[in-house]
Amino acid sequence: MQATRESRLIFNINLIYGRLQRNCYGLVALLLCFTSTSAAALDSPVFYKIEYQQQQAYLLGSIHVGRQDFYPLAQHIESAFKQSDALVVEADISQGDTGALLQRYGGLSADIAADVNATRQEYCQSHQTLCQALAPYAPWLQSAQISMGRFGQLGYSAEQGVDAYFMANRSGKNVVELESIQFQFELISSFSTATQLQMLDDSINASDAEMLDLIYAWRQGDGNTLANIMESQAGDADELLEKLLWQRNHTMAQKIIQLLQSKTHKQLFIVVGAGHIVGQQAIPDLLKQQGATITRCSFLQC
Repeated sequence: MQATRESRLIFNINLIYGRLQRNCYGLVALLLCFTSTSAAALDSPVFYKIEYQQQQAYLLGSIHVGRQDFYPLAQHIESAFKQSDALVVEADISQGDTGALLQRYGGLSADIAADVNATRQEYCQSHQTLCQALAPYAPWLQSAQISMGRFGQLGYSAEQGVDAYFMANRSGKNVVELESIQFQFELISSFSTATQLQMLDDSINASDAEMLDLIYAWRQGDGNTLANIMESQAGDADELLEKLLWQRNHTMAQKIIQLLQSKTHKQLFIVVGAGHIVGQQAIPDLLKQQGATITRCSFLQC
């Protein structure tokens, strides 16, 4: 199976799902389709134990939408979360002025409007109302909403995503950001016009089979398949891999090391998009280079 650019994106970037819905005609960022079977306790997503300078943390690769019967997750994941005193996320979705960020980073430039309309022309023939609502927005935001339009009918929502689940059940745990909401807006809006148009095209034309293969691999904790799907067709110059994954992996790994060095918390529970912990320049490998001991957790050991 060949990976689309969207398939490389959808494990990553929080982008304030709920607030985008309120502030941008239901715009929700970079979402996934899920299989119809229950994930629940027999699934084993990619999950690591980190040990560094007598400190301990857990690292989970997440997906950003779900449904109620996904939870609780596997017992070894739930147990690690319960014992942790801090939840570490890419960005705290409760922070930031999303409306202002949308105005600053989400608008459509007049000089590419014709290209955007050409990319979505066929799709808009049968989705006129949606396309009219999306018209003022950048291609990356239009891509996000079209994806949601395709997948929302399957019964999955951002509110039931893995990140949202842990935020809702943190029970007083401190929340620590590896990045920020503004950084994420700046990042994705910085993609070239060609990349954003490709994202829009893929949100329309990506097959259900590609997305279902991704979800199956995530549920099975099949890191090799996840990496192959995301990285096929991509060279070192591909800006989605370079900017969305690899550069951020280095920054987030360094932030995790700093958090462990500070010894502010007894145990960290870290949740990032699954694309950040598999494949080339993955966070676990970068942490090893800094001297951390990394253990892949499963039902039987962690």
